[in-house]
Amino acid sequence: MLGYDHAPLARVRQKALVWILRPASGKDAGPEVLLLQRPERRGGGLHPVTGKGDEGESAAETAAREAEEETGLRGDLLDLCLSHGFEGRNRKRFEEHAFLLKVAAGAKPRLSDEHIAFCWVRPDEARAAVSYPAHQATLEEALANWV
Repeated sequence: MLGYDHAPLARVRQKALVWILRPASGKDAGPEVLLLQRPERRGGGLHPVTGKGDEGESAAETAAREAEEETGLRGDLLDLCLSHGFEGRNRKRFEEHAFLLKVAAGAKPRLSDEHIAFCWVRPDEARAAVSYPAHQATLEEALANWV
């Protein structure tokens, strides 16, 4: 008998990452990007909506639910067809799928207790605020799909 390691593969949990964009006010026809401020106990910083999927939930269902739970916003959800894998705390494995949620001009979020503040910013400000490579790449794709 060969000595194969039969340790079970770690379960990969599904997550969604959602960039929320709205039309800018005034003459500028470009979008504004919603950034959410995490408290220091959750790592701090400015981020898009992110969240874990429930059992049996599709990535799109997770994205829509998390966006509404964290911001109270709904709109047109677009799958950006981008995903990435990463290892989180306690060596848990995740696959995160990226989405764009287009909301109405003037939309105002109602934050959950997961965040302490929010801001609507221009795309260049959003680019400067995010540091994770996956956030940067998916933000560019969201902006490219803004029409």
